[in-house]
Amino acid sequence: MYELRRTYVTLPGKERQVASILQRMGQILVDAGVRNPFHVSFSGGTTPGDKQLVRMTWTSDSIESTYRGGRENPAEYTAMMALRNELTTDTWIEFNELMNDDKLVDA
Repeated sequence: MYELRRTYVTLPGKERQVASILQRMGQILVDAGVRNPFHVSFSGGTTPGDKQLVRMTWTSDSIESTYRGGRENPAEYTAMMALRNELTTDTWIEFNELMNDDKLVDA
């Protein structure tokens, strides 16, 4: 099982708007059966942490390419991508393996 976290760098003051867009985009993918449940987090300067960063985090049993055959994004999702892209300047993704009892070693 893996934890995936995509981080977006937003234009100044656009953290909450981008977080709202990502929340809607993520739900579209969940409803389409393409993504597991997720959560979105952001800091717009009202909490400690880096400003202009919005993160979407979810889990998956495997790491799969978004370009894999047979996968199509819903039209509504694709339209929201364009809006998100207007409000962000960079993005990256992190992959981490989740710990469970099967992976325990003597420590």
